[in-house]
Amino acid sequence: MELLYISISLVSLTIILIVFLSPSKAKNLPPGKTGWPVIGESIEYLAAGWKGQPEKFIFERISNYTSYIFKTNLMLQPTVVFCGAPAHKFLFTNENKLIQSWWPSSVDKIFPSSTQTSSKEEAIKMRKMLPNFFKPEALKWYIGIMDTIAHQHFAANWENKV
Repeated sequence: MELLYISISLVSLTIILIVFLSPSKAKNLPPGKTGWPVIGESIEYLAAGWKGQPEKFIFERISNYTSYIFKTNLMLQPTVVFCGAPAHKFLFTNENKLIQSWWPSSVDKIFPSSTQTSSKEEAIKMRKMLPNFFKPEALKWYIGIMDTIAHQHFAANWENKV
């Protein structure tokens, strides 16, 4: 009988210590749910993609959480999704400062890197390979050309036609 009391008190003490001494799980995370324990919301995301409307998954979460940033679990990884221009501006202006780019472990298992470089190095390499005509400075230059061509088209093909 004594052994029973001792074991019950040890189990109780262990549970109390685990609860009170464990690190706080109150992290500063955006709203959202992670879905099922292992697969998360991957099935819902893939189903929307198979229907040809992957944006439906995103728009539903934006309306549910009234936020352009939400957390979810996609492809076996906890994920935070950034939507909208302000979120993308924050993301790309703080790249390699506050935010690190990486590939999920599931992608690394399927497509192992042949050069054994880090995903950060690969992201920097891809940025350097980005053609100049996709950069914002080049797009500003193209606007004038596109405007001129549009005016010429309207003048030649649409003038005095209803």
